[in-house]
Amino acid sequence: MRDAGFGREVRAGLDQRRQWLVEQDLADTSPSGVRLRQNALALLQRRELLRIAERLSGELGKEFSEAKAGDWIEGKVSRRIDGISGRFALIERSREFTLVPWRPVLEKQLGQQAGGIMREAGINWQFGRGRAGPEIS
Repeated sequence: MRDAGFGREVRAGLDQRRQWLVEQDLADTSPSGVRLRQNALALLQRRELLRIAERLSGELGKEFSEAKAGDWIEGKVSRRIDGISGRFALIERSREFTLVPWRPVLEKQLGQQAGGIMREAGINWQFGRGRAGPEIS
C-alpha cells in the first residue's frame, strides 16, 4: 500500500485495530508483529454472553448463573436468545437464570421443564419434571 491518500488511511485503520486488540487483551505484540491470542474468540464469546446476561438480569429481575462443564442445568426453557456469536437458550429458575448453547431440539420444549449435565460438547438434555424422561444429546 502506498503511504499516501487511501493507502495511508488503511494503514492508520489497521494500526488502530491492532492497538485496540492489544488493549482488549486479545492480541500480543512481539518483534515480528501483533499476533492474536489462541483464546481470543472464546474471550469475545464470553464477553458477549456476559453482556446479554446483564441485560436479561435487569429485564427479568433475576441473577445470572454461568454454566460450567459438569454443572447440572435445570429449569424452564423460556426462550431463544440470538447473539452475534450464536444462539442461546434461556433456562429460568425461581431466582436465577442460565444461558446455554441453543439446540434445535429445544424449540419443541419452550415453556417446559428441562435438565441436563453441561459438557464441553453440549448438554445431555432430559425433558419433563421427572428424571426418567427421554434423553437427547
